[in-house]
Order: sequence, then structure tokens, then C-alpha cells
Amino acid sequence: MKVPAWWIKSRGWLLLLVLAALLCSPALAGAETMKVSQANQSLLSEPNFSGTPIAPVPTGAEVTVVTTSGDWLKVEYQGNTGWMHRGAFAQAETPKINPLGMLFGGGVQQTKSDEVALAGKGFTPEVEASYRQKHPEMNFALVDQVEGFKVDSAKLQTFIKDGGLNP
Repeated sequence: MKVPAWWIKSRGWLLLLVLAALLCSPALAGAETMKVSQANQSLLSEPNFSGTPIAPVPTGAEVTVVTTSGDWLKVEYQGNTGWMHRGAFAQAETPKINPLGMLFGGGVQQTKSDEVALAGKGFTPEVEASYRQKHPEMNFALVDQVEGFKVDSAKLQTFIKDGGLNP
């Protein structure tokens, strides 16, 4: 059976079209996951700090990014969907999905999440060492104690609303 010439010519274009569609497909690209690097995080009902907490998200948890809006990411975690501020993550930028990088591999350099979190606050291990050296009278055990203090999300929301705060 002889194949028409138009089929042979169009097959190349068809193949390119199918390949382009696959590369742009969210299913192929996969959902972006991010790791929470800050303590005391929760999924919020709205993209602002005064949103009602939906569910707690522990440090080190991986969430799936659904969409973004400015500095806020709508994420899924353990069957719940809500908003988290990008400051909760080790990655400082809004996630970008790169399907070509997934197909052909991309050089990803991993950094410890605690280093990224500290660097984001301008407090690197080097800065801490320098500060300790300049201030030997400082009781860093108290700093560790304050950092370990946990606030219940519901109490925090009540405090924000009763105080008329607008985060």
C-alpha cells in the first residue's frame, strides 16, 4: 500500500505538535513540591496572615504547589488545600516548573534548609559565629529557648483579630 505524500510531510509536523503538547502538559511536568523550612506553619484559608488556619504543616514537610499569587502559594498537604507564604520555604523564589529540565536533567545544587532560612534572614552561620565572638556575654541558651516557643494557631488568630492587627 502506497502512503500519500501529504501524510509523510505532515507526519513530521504532527510529531512536533504532539511533542510540544506533551512538554507543555502539567501532567508531564509534574507538580512542584517544596519543603517547609520554618517552624510553626499552617495552611491558611486565605493568602494573608490573618487567614483561618486549616491544618498545621511541620518543618520538613513537603507540600505540592497548586498555584501562586504574589508571595503566597496555594498548596496541598495531606488532603488539605490552603495558602502558605513563600517565607515558610527554603526556596526564596516562587517555584518555576521546567519540563525540559525534568526530561533532560538539570543541575540542581542542594543547600541545607537551615542555612537557606538563616541566610534569608541575613543570619548565616558565619554571622552567628562573629556575633558570638563579639558578644561573649550573650546567653544563646535563652535564644534557643525563645526559638522553641510554640504558639497555638487558634490563639494567634484570636490575638490578631482582637488586637485589630492587619498583617
